[in-house]
Amino acid sequence: MQPIVNGLQEEFQGRLAFEQVDAATEEGQARLRAYRLRGHPSYAIVDPDGKALWSFSGQIGQEQLRQPVEQYAAP
Repeated sequence: MQPIVNGLQEEFQGRLAFEQVDAATEEGQARLRAYRLRGHPSYAIVDPDGKALWSFSGQIGQEQLRQPVEQYAAP
């Protein structure tokens, strides 16, 4: 099963950069801590300076994830 962000990644290509990080790695654990994410799966929208603008941990539907993606995507 593909992550739900895959379809959004294609749709918003060039407007947002998408990055997937494995939460089981040291880097992934550091990211979870940095954005105060407490579970898996987790999602964060981060500005160019590394500040989390929006985050969510747990199961989320594509339409619920689409709302913040649309909000923060460049026009």
